Amino acid sequence: MARPAPAVDRVVAVLEFLATRPDEAFGVSELARRLDLNKATAHATMTALSAQGWLRRHPTDRTYQLGSALVAIGNAAARRSFDVVDSARPMMQELADELGIQCVASTVLGDEIVMLARTGTPQPVGLSVQVGQRVPLAPPLGTVFLAWSSADAIDGWLRRLGADADEADLARYRAAIRAVQRRGYSLAREGEARIRLDQTLAAHDDAEPIVAELGHEEYILLELERAASYRLSMIAAPVFDAAGRVTLALTLLGFPEPLAGPEVPQYAGRLRAAARDATRAIEGVDPTSGDGGP
Repeated sequence: MARPAPAVDRVVAVLEFLATRPDEAFGVSELARRLDLNKATAHATMTALSAQGWLRRHPTDRTYQLGSALVAIGNAAARRSFDVVDSARPMMQELADELGIQCVASTVLGDEIVMLARTGTPQPVGLSVQVGQRVPLAPPLGTVFLAWSSADAIDGWLRRLGADADEADLARYRAAIRAVQRRGYSLAREGEARIRLDQTLAAHDDAEPIVAELGHEEYILLELERAASYRLSMIAAPVFDAAGRVTLALTLLGFPEPLAGPEVPQYAGRLRAAARDATRAIEGVDPTSGDGGP
């Protein structure tokens, strides 16, 4: 087993914290408090990162922000994802214009889902996200990324439920994966925990506890009834790369009103068509067959 490296963990914690707050600057004391670090340790870490250009220290107020040396690293890591987004952006804009709601492109980086682009105008009501926001890739989030993944990847995702997850929980999320595979898209309900997650992301606070709460709500919508109406949080469809892997998710969100049962697959079908166009634009291979169903 690999031995822990506390110094590396501290560096990652500092960079991830500042990366989610690119327009803010923090002093050593504030960073130490936010990251639960000893002040002397935080000072040594910030000094070392500044010396390498990874952080920028303000000369008068002694606060820190991300430094210019990270630009090349970030560009190299993100270039492929943003190339895909550039190809998908016309489809996203067309969807937003046609449906009058937002379309968001996201991808998976490590164990997080990262928002890369957004088209459409946020509504006064309904979910909204900002480019750059991150949420944990943990149940119930991320089914559209996992549905065409390996069994090992799905098992790893399920392990993020924690040790207290029982067989019923595991069966429910495996059923959710199968529903996404069958339909070709994922559906999620709006709910109290989902609204709090939106507020948590807007405040740049830790989203993981709220994601855990989502698992106790009827968040993932498995079956549709024609006579029912649904207040949806989102509809998401996959964009596939040349190896048939999900490289991007296109997501409709910000629904101002509930949708009638028959309307949901109509919105989803339009989204799937856009995702297929994006897959073709990047010369991807779509492993799905048929048009899916509710």
